[in-house]
Amino acid sequence: MNRPDWLERISFQRIDARELQGFFLPQIIQASKALPKSGGIKVIQSFEPFPLYAVMEKEGWRHFTEKISDTEYHIYFIRFQQRPAAEKKVAPVVGKKIPVVIQSATPVVYPVILRLMQSPELQDTMEVKELKVWDETEKHLGWIVSGKADISFSAIIASANLLGKEKDIKLATVSVWDNFYIVTRGYRARSFSDLKGRKIYMPLFRKAPPAQVTQFLMRSFGENPDDYEFVYGEPFGRPEEMAAQLINGEIDTALIREPEVSYALHVNSDIQIAFSYSELWEKLKPKSHGLPNAGLAFKGQFLRDNPQLVKLFLRETNKAIAWVKQNPKQAAQLSFEAMGHSYQEVRLFLQRVHFNNLPAFSVRDEIYDYLGILEEKTACKIIEKADELFLENTFFTNES
Repeated sequence: MNRPDWLERISFQRIDARELQGFFLPQIIQASKALPKSGGIKVIQSFEPFPLYAVMEKEGWRHFTEKISDTEYHIYFIRFQQRPAAEKKVAPVVGKKIPVVIQSATPVVYPVILRLMQSPELQDTMEVKELKVWDETEKHLGWIVSGKADISFSAIIASANLLGKEKDIKLATVSVWDNFYIVTRGYRARSFSDLKGRKIYMPLFRKAPPAQVTQFLMRSFGENPDDYEFVYGEPFGRPEEMAAQLINGEIDTALIREPEVSYALHVNSDIQIAFSYSELWEKLKPKSHGLPNAGLAFKGQFLRDNPQLVKLFLRETNKAIAWVKQNPKQAAQLSFEAMGHSYQEVRLFLQRVHFNNLPAFSVRDEIYDYLGILEEKTACKIIEKADELFLENTFFTNES
């Protein structure tokens, strides 16, 4: 694509996203709102930021991307129309179904979501306008930042970062715990020290939660992360790609999440679990429920407009997770086609995944511990705004 002539006519505010802390989307959106109408934004990033495109387009911007190298992209944004006027908030009409947009950052909650969709109470109350389960975890952030998603199954750190930047969302529950495993092929490992001299393939990127948790655990057990070789994908390490590389014998050591761990174990008998991070976390914090990995978040306006539906959704989510845990065979039968894997692979996954649905306010200390490992500044800010972070306990009943 040729360079558009408007690149030479407009003054661009330069934002080097490589230097920003945490998730960069909210900071860029905030900067765009402060620009004069004639101004543009030039974003520099080490990968092509696809989620940013959709968010900025919704805000009334178009873009042009230049690939400088495999690790440097320049993205220019200009307005193609006035920023859309705020949508008029219309209170739900009694007797009519409430339109809802639901998303999940990963396939891990597929069985839970599909069970939720079978709830007669939810079917009578809401209409699912859109349901998206992302293979590329980071893309769900665009839907949260833009306000498109009403209900998100999201990583705890993602919700915390956005709340720390004063986004209008609430964290309701923690539902997925302890989702990290060191997996090997062709050799046995029982501790970090057994991985020395190996290339350890990591999901996402260097500052992402898996890498930060890994370094924290290494230091906690007397290891120096600098003594190890970590490999990250470009622009991200994708769990499904890493699992495929293990299966094909291209790599022999990786940190992988569920459900990809179970898929790899089922397909290739040479692959084995070296150890789980939950085991290490339990040694450090024996009274903890585990590593709080992902949970349920609601858009603030959706909460205010539909408090009764939120209460119902929380109750039905709790029932759905309990059903999946108690009926793994039926849950695998329900979800294996949607997940794109065999019944046997999904059945193994449901034996291994840690679903435990708890109100976020009830495990806030464990969330603070986790955030403190990942981003100390964010953790401090969240602790100061605890009442703004967690969904109020009035939304929970004995059933939820």
